[in-house]
Amino acid sequence: MAHLIGGIGISHTPSMGTEYDKGMARGFAPEWQVWYDGTRPVKTWLEAARPDQIVIVYNDHLNHFTFDAYPTLAIGVAGVFTQADEGWGPRPFPDLAGDTDFGWYMTEKLVRGGFDMTVCQELSVDHGIYSWLPYLFDAPWPCPVLPIAVNMVRHPIPTAERLHQLGRALGAAARGWERDQRILIIATGGMSHQISGARFGMANEAFDRHFLAHLKDDWAALMAIPQEDYMRYGGTEAAELGIWFAMRGALGDDITEIYRFQTFPRITGCGVIVFEEPSLG
Repeated sequence: MAHLIGGIGISHTPSMGTEYDKGMARGFAPEWQVWYDGTRPVKTWLEAARPDQIVIVYNDHLNHFTFDAYPTLAIGVAGVFTQADEGWGPRPFPDLAGDTDFGWYMTEKLVRGGFDMTVCQELSVDHGIYSWLPYLFDAPWPCPVLPIAVNMVRHPIPTAERLHQLGRALGAAARGWERDQRILIIATGGMSHQISGARFGMANEAFDRHFLAHLKDDWAALMAIPQEDYMRYGGTEAAELGIWFAMRGALGDDITEIYRFQTFPRITGCGVIVFEEPSLG
């Protein structure tokens, strides 16, 4: 049987990706060097953890879905997931590999468990995954990915409670996978930020730190905060933190916090946290 090895929560932002490309070519700007350095322990942990399958819960930014057809929850079931062109051409990274057997298995478990998933046999992935991916993994990517896209664009968006329930279903399904594989759950959503209106560019680093500090043991209190307050305290797009509850819901109570880090290089709060399940060996 499979082993759920742990979970990672990490923010994403377009500039995170473009600054990675600049940094690797010419050296990082000081504010992005801090983020790059802060992700090194996560990369080291992943090299030791050796996942065989990675489930990534993220949100698409109108680069695959559109306002005409934007599902609340979608799952990619394909052998490959292409990199979306967000207007400046694809970055020099390979597409993501998928495992259709694992994808169909997880889809059936989720649907039978009460989640109406939109199944995508073609899915392009944008900076919701690609912005942070090369900070944590070397290309070619080490294992298949199962992308699960959450609507964080058109309201009403799913509640934190619903995303936590999704995580519980993901965790149960992953543990029941018949192959002897190591499965990692990653959830990604921007921390404090607002990209429109009079508060454009705002951040609330204290709120970001509070969220990270309480996600392990006080997730229920965080989950009880209304979405409107996340947007009020952290900017409109801070509601994306709700996605992180899917990762936390997939894990058990007896987890170890391995690492956490937070900074604010520009526009969007950047943070990462790593949890490990027992008996990782």
